Amino acid sequence: MASQSQTQSLGHSVLKELMVWTAAIVGGVVTFHYFEPLYDRIQQAAIQGGYVRVLGFDFGAAAVPQFDTRVSTVAPPFRGTIAAAQGKAAPARKTVVLNANTYGHFQAVAEINGQQVEFMTDTGATYVALSYETAQKLGLTQNLRFTGRSTTANGVARVASLEIAEVRVGEIVVKSVQAVVAEPGRMTQNLLGMSFIRQLSGFELNGSTLTMRE
Repeated sequence: MASQSQTQSLGHSVLKELMVWTAAIVGGVVTFHYFEPLYDRIQQAAIQGGYVRVLGFDFGAAAVPQFDTRVSTVAPPFRGTIAAAQGKAAPARKTVVLNANTYGHFQAVAEINGQQVEFMTDTGATYVALSYETAQKLGLTQNLRFTGRSTTANGVARVASLEIAEVRVGEIVVKSVQAVVAEPGRMTQNLLGMSFIRQLSGFELNGSTLTMRE
């Protein structure tokens, strides 16, 4: 009888141990398959909730850097503008404003080769146009070849092409300006034409004022 009782007790112990090992094995398999994704979900939730340091998650160099990237709940100290310390101010454009004269023309005084030249602004002129006398004063008449033709106030005149290195009007500077020079005695008014104007960022006519922006 005692022997039978011992046998049953041994059988229960073996069964109990077998169940424990089975549970451990099953638990290991479940942990292997499901714990890592679960850990990742908890980790992501911690990041989004701002509890990274509280839960003790530690990221390596290849992961997210260890600093708080959340937006502060405190209202920013600006509305519609950016403080100087937070961004670079856009550079101010250089502007020249011309007023119409009695005849409705816009006269501009430009600087070429260190000398001042009076122009009439003319959007109908393809190029900056200089009288021969003005070009001579500026030292631009060497090696001119009058191979082109242009209509002037004094009729059709022969013109020579050249390039002016720099034309300055007020604070506006335009480089490499294509120009023409009329033959002697055929042109009395210098014209600030489109070869200068089209290099500007802005050109606006508003009533009796004309605004040029570099």
